[in-house]
Amino acid sequence: MQDKTFAVDNSEITYSDVPVNRPTTRGGVYHTDTMAFKARTTISDHSISAVLSKAMLGPNQEFAQIEVVINNTIRIFANLTNYVQKSTGYDLSLILVDTLPK
Repeated sequence: MQDKTFAVDNSEITYSDVPVNRPTTRGGVYHTDTMAFKARTTISDHSISAVLSKAMLGPNQEFAQIEVVINNTIRIFANLTNYVQKSTGYDLSLILVDTLPK
């Protein structure tokens, strides 16, 4: 994220509903279908707070696409839709948009 690397402590990927009635462009920024792959990740590195607001969808028209590397073999690209700050770190909610081999 913004040329910084953060270790993921825990992650879960699901395929579930998106709160739209039909495929649409959300906020004029990105396209979503009625179902999507979503990830919920936990990052304990508190220094991530400096880049989260610039990466999150919402009022931002420009946002960073997040790259997640798994076992140094596959790259997953995602959009940050929400995050929750906890005493142990951050829980990030992501919508997956693309995958590529490393």
